[in-house]
Amino acid sequence: MGNYKALMIYFSSFSMFFAVCDMIVRPFIHSYGTCFFMIMSLKEWPFGKEAAQIAISVLCGCGGVTPFLIAIHFIYRFFALERKGNLKYFSGKYMIAWFVIPLLGGLNWFHLSWFYYRRNDKTTEYIRKAVLENFGLQMNETVYSAALFYPPDENGVPQIDWSIFISYIILSISMVTVSLHSLVKFKLQAVPFTILLVAGALSHSKIKKLIEHGECEYTKRLQLQLYRALVVQTFLPVFLFFIPLGALFTAHLLHIDIGNWSYLTTYLYALYPAVDPLPIMFIVQEYRVAFYDLFDCFRCTPPPTKIEDVSSIYRNNESS
Repeated sequence: MGNYKALMIYFSSFSMFFAVCDMIVRPFIHSYGTCFFMIMSLKEWPFGKEAAQIAISVLCGCGGVTPFLIAIHFIYRFFALERKGNLKYFSGKYMIAWFVIPLLGGLNWFHLSWFYYRRNDKTTEYIRKAVLENFGLQMNETVYSAALFYPPDENGVPQIDWSIFISYIILSISMVTVSLHSLVKFKLQAVPFTILLVAGALSHSKIKKLIEHGECEYTKRLQLQLYRALVVQTFLPVFLFFIPLGALFTAHLLHIDIGNWSYLTTYLYALYPAVDPLPIMFIVQEYRVAFYDLFDCFRCTPPPTKIEDVSSIYRNNESS
Protein backbone atom coordinates (compact mmCIF):
# COMPACT_ATOMS: atom_id res chain seq x y z
CA MET A 1 0.00 0.00 0.00
CA GLY A 2 2.53 2.55 -1.18
CA ASN A 3 4.47 4.33 1.54
CA TYR A 4 2.38 2.64 4.22
CA LYS A 5 4.95 -0.14 4.22
CA ALA A 6 7.59 2.45 5.15
CA LEU A 7 5.45 3.51 8.13
CA MET A 8 5.06 -0.13 9.14
CA ILE A 9 8.82 -0.69 8.98
CA TYR A 10 9.36 2.49 11.01
CA PHE A 11 6.80 1.41 13.61
CA SER A 12 8.22 -2.12 13.84
CA SER A 13 11.81 -0.91 14.07
CA PHE A 14 10.89 1.50 16.85
CA SER A 15 9.00 -1.23 18.74
CA MET A 16 12.10 -3.44 18.63
CA PHE A 17 14.27 -0.54 19.79
CA PHE A 18 11.80 0.13 22.63
CA ALA A 19 11.93 -3.53 23.68
CA VAL A 20 15.75 -3.60 23.62
CA CYS A 21 15.92 -0.42 25.74
CA ASP A 22 13.50 -1.97 28.21
CA MET A 23 15.67 -5.11 28.47
CA ILE A 24 18.81 -3.02 29.00
CA VAL A 25 17.37 -0.67 31.63
CA ARG A 26 15.09 -3.22 33.37
CA PRO A 27 13.28 -0.43 35.23
CA PHE A 28 11.29 -0.60 38.45
CA ILE A 29 8.36 1.79 38.65
CA HIS A 30 7.26 2.76 42.14
CA SER A 31 5.47 5.42 44.16
CA TYR A 32 6.20 6.73 47.60
CA GLY A 33 4.42 9.60 49.33
CA THR A 34 4.23 12.44 46.82
CA CYS A 35 6.92 11.02 44.54
CA PHE A 36 6.67 8.86 41.43
CA PHE A 37 9.86 7.34 40.08
CA MET A 38 11.39 4.89 37.62
CA ILE A 39 14.57 3.40 39.02
CA MET A 40 17.40 1.42 37.45
CA SER A 41 19.83 -0.84 39.31
CA LEU A 42 23.55 -0.36 38.64
CA LYS A 43 24.63 -3.67 40.18
CA GLU A 44 25.14 -5.33 36.79
CA TRP A 45 25.57 -2.15 34.74
CA PRO A 46 29.02 -2.18 33.09
CA PHE A 47 29.19 1.56 32.38
CA GLY A 48 29.13 4.73 34.46
CA LYS A 49 26.19 6.50 36.12
CA GLU A 50 26.00 9.14 33.41
CA ALA A 51 25.51 6.46 30.75
CA ALA A 52 22.83 4.85 32.92
CA GLN A 53 21.04 8.19 33.30
CA ILE A 54 21.07 8.58 29.51
CA ALA A 55 19.68 5.05 29.10
CA ILE A 56 16.75 5.60 31.47
CA SER A 57 15.99 8.97 29.84
CA VAL A 58 16.04 7.35 26.39
CA LEU A 59 13.56 4.76 27.66
CA CYS A 60 11.31 7.58 28.85
CA GLY A 61 11.69 9.20 25.43
CA CYS A 62 10.41 6.00 23.80
CA GLY A 63 7.15 6.52 25.66
CA GLY A 64 6.76 9.89 23.96
CA VAL A 65 7.25 8.46 20.47
CA THR A 66 4.48 5.85 20.64
CA PRO A 67 1.28 7.99 20.52
CA PHE A 68 2.58 10.08 17.63
CA LEU A 69 3.41 6.98 15.60
CA ILE A 70 -0.11 5.63 16.10
CA ALA A 71 -1.67 8.99 15.20
CA ILE A 72 0.33 9.17 11.97
CA HIS A 73 -0.84 5.68 11.04
CA PHE A 74 -4.46 6.79 11.43
CA ILE A 75 -3.86 9.87 9.26
CA TYR A 76 -2.37 7.76 6.47
CA ARG A 77 -5.19 5.22 6.64
CA PHE A 78 -7.80 7.99 6.40
CA PHE A 79 -6.07 9.62 3.42
CA ALA A 80 -5.90 6.22 1.69
CA LEU A 81 -9.63 5.64 2.21
CA GLU A 82 -10.56 9.19 1.28
CA ARG A 83 -8.92 8.89 -2.18
CA LYS A 84 -8.65 12.61 -2.80
CA GLY A 85 -4.96 12.65 -3.64
CA ASN A 86 -3.85 13.54 -0.13
CA LEU A 87 -1.43 10.59 -0.04
CA LYS A 88 0.96 12.93 -1.83
CA TYR A 89 1.62 14.33 1.63
CA PHE A 90 3.20 10.98 2.55
CA SER A 91 5.89 11.07 -0.11
CA GLY A 92 9.19 12.82 -0.63
CA LYS A 93 10.02 15.58 1.84
CA TYR A 94 6.64 15.15 3.54
CA MET A 95 7.51 11.58 4.47
CA ILE A 96 10.66 12.81 6.18
CA ALA A 97 8.55 15.26 8.20
CA TRP A 98 6.20 12.45 9.32
CA PHE A 99 9.22 10.46 10.48
CA VAL A 100 10.59 13.43 12.42
CA ILE A 101 7.37 14.27 14.32
CA PRO A 102 7.41 11.17 16.61
CA LEU A 103 11.09 11.80 17.32
CA LEU A 104 10.21 15.31 18.51
CA GLY A 105 7.59 13.82 20.83
CA GLY A 106 10.21 11.44 22.19
CA LEU A 107 12.70 14.29 22.53
CA ASN A 108 10.15 16.15 24.66
CA TRP A 109 9.86 13.22 27.09
CA PHE A 110 13.64 12.72 27.09
CA HIS A 111 14.07 16.42 27.89
CA LEU A 112 11.66 16.20 30.84
CA SER A 113 13.40 13.11 32.22
CA TRP A 114 16.89 14.52 31.77
CA PHE A 115 16.39 18.06 33.06
CA TYR A 116 13.43 17.83 35.47
CA TYR A 117 13.33 14.27 36.81
CA ARG A 118 16.98 13.27 37.06
CA ARG A 119 18.84 12.55 40.30
CA ASN A 120 19.02 15.34 42.87
CA ASP A 121 19.75 15.50 46.61
CA LYS A 122 16.20 16.22 47.82
CA THR A 123 14.60 13.42 45.83
CA THR A 124 17.40 10.99 46.71
CA GLU A 125 16.88 11.49 50.43
CA TYR A 126 13.09 11.37 50.07
CA ILE A 127 12.99 7.97 48.36
CA ARG A 128 16.05 6.38 50.02
CA LYS A 129 14.07 4.36 52.57
CA ALA A 130 11.44 3.21 50.06
CA VAL A 131 14.09 2.03 47.58
CA LEU A 132 15.92 0.05 50.25
CA GLU A 133 12.76 -1.56 51.65
CA ASN A 134 11.20 -2.46 48.31
CA PHE A 135 14.19 -3.25 46.11
CA GLY A 136 17.07 -3.85 48.52
CA LEU A 137 19.15 -1.16 46.82
CA GLN A 138 21.27 1.62 48.23
CA MET A 139 20.89 4.93 46.42
CA ASN A 140 24.51 4.86 45.22
CA GLU A 141 23.58 1.65 43.36
CA THR A 142 20.85 3.32 41.32
CA VAL A 143 19.90 6.02 38.87
CA TYR A 144 16.32 7.17 38.51
CA SER A 145 13.85 9.46 36.81
CA ALA A 146 11.55 10.88 39.48
CA ALA A 147 8.91 13.53 40.01
CA LEU A 148 8.71 14.77 43.61
CA PHE A 149 5.73 17.13 43.68
CA TYR A 150 6.00 18.35 47.27
CA PRO A 151 9.64 18.34 48.46
CA PRO A 152 10.16 19.43 52.07
CA ASP A 153 11.67 22.87 52.62
CA GLU A 154 14.39 23.72 55.16
CA ASN A 155 11.80 23.41 57.94
CA GLY A 156 10.54 20.04 56.73
CA VAL A 157 7.25 21.50 55.43
CA PRO A 158 6.16 20.11 52.04
CA GLN A 159 6.02 22.76 49.31
CA ILE A 160 4.91 22.26 45.72
CA ASP A 161 7.72 22.20 43.16
CA TRP A 162 6.35 24.38 40.37
CA SER A 163 8.90 23.18 37.81
CA ILE A 164 7.72 19.59 38.36
CA PHE A 165 4.08 20.69 38.21
CA ILE A 166 4.58 22.52 34.89
CA SER A 167 6.46 19.56 33.44
CA TYR A 168 3.56 17.34 34.55
CA ILE A 169 1.12 19.55 32.63
CA ILE A 170 3.29 19.37 29.50
CA LEU A 171 3.56 15.60 29.84
CA SER A 172 -0.18 15.22 30.32
CA ILE A 173 -0.97 17.28 27.24
CA SER A 174 1.24 15.03 25.13
CA MET A 175 -0.73 12.00 26.38
CA VAL A 176 -4.39 13.00 26.32
CA THR A 177 -6.91 15.06 24.39
CA VAL A 178 -6.96 18.71 25.45
CA SER A 179 -8.75 21.86 24.47
CA LEU A 180 -7.55 24.37 21.89
CA HIS A 181 -6.86 26.80 24.70
CA SER A 182 -4.33 24.40 26.20
CA LEU A 183 -2.72 23.91 22.82
CA VAL A 184 -2.17 27.64 22.42
CA LYS A 185 -1.09 28.12 26.00
CA PHE A 186 1.62 25.49 25.92
CA LYS A 187 2.48 25.98 22.22
CA LEU A 188 2.37 22.28 21.41
CA GLN A 189 2.09 21.52 17.69
CA ALA A 190 0.22 18.20 17.93
CA VAL A 191 -1.99 16.26 20.30
CA PRO A 192 -1.77 12.72 18.98
CA PHE A 193 -4.84 11.29 20.66
CA THR A 194 -7.05 14.06 19.28
CA ILE A 195 -5.81 13.27 15.79
CA LEU A 196 -6.22 9.57 16.47
CA LEU A 197 -9.86 9.87 17.55
CA VAL A 198 -10.88 12.16 14.69
CA ALA A 199 -9.04 10.25 11.96
CA GLY A 200 -10.24 6.94 13.38
CA ALA A 201 -13.90 7.96 13.34
CA LEU A 202 -13.63 9.37 9.80
CA SER A 203 -11.84 6.23 8.59
CA HIS A 204 -14.55 3.98 9.97
CA SER A 205 -17.25 5.93 8.14
CA LYS A 206 -15.26 5.69 4.90
CA ILE A 207 -14.87 1.92 5.24
CA LYS A 208 -18.63 1.50 5.69
CA LYS A 209 -19.18 3.26 2.35
CA LEU A 210 -16.66 1.21 0.34
CA ILE A 211 -19.32 -1.14 -1.06
CA GLU A 212 -21.47 1.84 -2.06
CA HIS A 213 -18.52 3.12 -4.09
CA GLY A 214 -18.29 -0.17 -5.98
CA GLU A 215 -15.40 -1.69 -4.02
CA CYS A 216 -15.18 -5.48 -3.93
CA GLU A 217 -15.83 -7.45 -0.76
CA TYR A 218 -12.16 -8.43 -0.51
CA THR A 219 -11.02 -4.80 -0.47
CA LYS A 220 -13.59 -3.87 2.15
CA ARG A 221 -12.60 -6.84 4.31
CA LEU A 222 -8.90 -6.01 4.12
CA GLN A 223 -9.46 -2.32 4.91
CA LEU A 224 -11.73 -3.22 7.82
CA GLN A 225 -9.21 -5.68 9.25
CA LEU A 226 -6.38 -3.16 9.02
CA TYR A 227 -8.57 -0.60 10.71
CA ARG A 228 -9.47 -3.00 13.54
CA ALA A 229 -5.84 -3.93 14.02
CA LEU A 230 -4.90 -0.26 14.27
CA VAL A 231 -7.68 0.39 16.80
CA VAL A 232 -6.48 -2.50 18.97
CA GLN A 233 -2.89 -1.27 18.65
CA THR A 234 -4.17 2.07 19.88
CA PHE A 235 -5.91 0.72 22.96
CA LEU A 236 -2.94 -1.42 23.97
CA PRO A 237 -0.67 1.51 24.85
CA VAL A 238 -3.62 3.40 26.31
CA PHE A 239 -4.45 0.65 28.83
CA LEU A 240 -0.96 -0.84 29.31
CA PHE A 241 1.07 2.35 29.26
CA PHE A 242 -0.61 5.74 29.42
CA ILE A 243 -3.51 5.16 31.82
CA PRO A 244 -1.39 3.27 34.43
CA LEU A 245 1.45 5.78 34.22
CA GLY A 246 -0.94 8.73 34.09
CA ALA A 247 -2.87 7.53 37.15
CA LEU A 248 0.35 6.83 39.02
CA PHE A 249 1.74 10.21 38.08
CA THR A 250 -1.40 12.14 39.00
CA ALA A 251 -1.97 10.38 42.32
CA HIS A 252 1.02 12.05 43.94
CA LEU A 253 -0.09 15.50 42.89
CA LEU A 254 -3.29 14.78 44.87
CA HIS A 255 -1.35 13.40 47.88
CA ILE A 256 -2.51 9.84 47.17
CA ASP A 257 0.10 7.20 47.96
CA ILE A 258 -0.56 4.16 45.77
CA GLY A 259 2.14 2.13 47.48
CA ASN A 260 2.50 -1.49 46.32
CA TRP A 261 -0.11 -1.01 43.58
CA SER A 262 2.65 0.68 41.61
CA TYR A 263 4.13 -2.79 40.97
CA LEU A 264 1.21 -3.40 38.60
CA THR A 265 2.39 -0.47 36.50
CA THR A 266 5.82 -2.10 36.14
CA TYR A 267 4.29 -5.34 34.86
CA LEU A 268 1.97 -3.59 32.41
CA TYR A 269 4.78 -1.35 31.19
CA ALA A 270 7.01 -4.38 30.52
CA LEU A 271 4.16 -6.26 28.83
CA TYR A 272 3.38 -3.59 26.24
CA PRO A 273 6.31 -4.07 23.80
CA ALA A 274 5.65 -7.82 23.77
CA VAL A 275 1.93 -7.69 22.91
CA ASP A 276 2.02 -4.68 20.58
CA PRO A 277 2.70 -6.71 17.37
CA LEU A 278 -0.03 -9.28 18.06
CA PRO A 279 -3.09 -7.43 16.67
CA ILE A 280 -1.71 -7.06 13.15
CA MET A 281 -0.58 -10.71 13.21
CA PHE A 282 -3.91 -12.21 14.23
CA ILE A 283 -6.60 -9.78 13.05
CA VAL A 284 -5.52 -9.53 9.40
CA GLN A 285 -6.47 -12.88 7.90
CA GLU A 286 -3.61 -13.16 5.41
CA TYR A 287 -1.04 -12.51 8.13
CA ARG A 288 -2.79 -14.91 10.48
CA VAL A 289 -2.78 -17.72 7.91
CA ALA A 290 0.89 -17.08 7.12
CA PHE A 291 1.67 -17.23 10.84
CA TYR A 292 -0.19 -20.52 11.23
CA ASP A 293 1.77 -21.91 8.26
CA LEU A 294 4.88 -21.76 10.42
CA PHE A 295 3.35 -24.47 12.61
CA ASP A 296 1.97 -26.75 9.90
CA CYS A 297 3.80 -29.74 11.30
CA PHE A 298 1.66 -29.57 14.45
CA ARG A 299 -1.65 -29.33 12.60
CA CYS A 300 -3.84 -32.16 11.31
CA THR A 301 -5.02 -30.09 8.33
CA PRO A 302 -2.70 -27.34 7.09
CA PRO A 303 -4.40 -23.99 6.41
CA PRO A 304 -4.61 -22.54 2.90
CA THR A 305 -1.60 -20.49 1.92
CA LYS A 306 -2.85 -18.62 -1.12
CA ILE A 307 -4.72 -15.37 -0.82
CA GLU A 308 -7.23 -16.66 -3.38
CA ASP A 309 -7.98 -19.65 -1.16
CA VAL A 310 -8.30 -17.42 1.89
CA SER A 311 -10.75 -15.15 0.06
CA SER A 312 -12.77 -18.17 -1.05
CA ILE A 313 -13.01 -19.47 2.51
CA TYR A 314 -14.04 -16.02 3.72
CA ARG A 315 -16.82 -15.80 1.11
CA ASN A 316 -18.06 -19.29 2.03
CA ASN A 317 -18.12 -18.37 5.72
CA GLU A 318 -20.00 -15.19 4.92
CA SER A 319 -22.58 -17.18 2.93
CA SER A 320 -23.04 -19.70 5.73
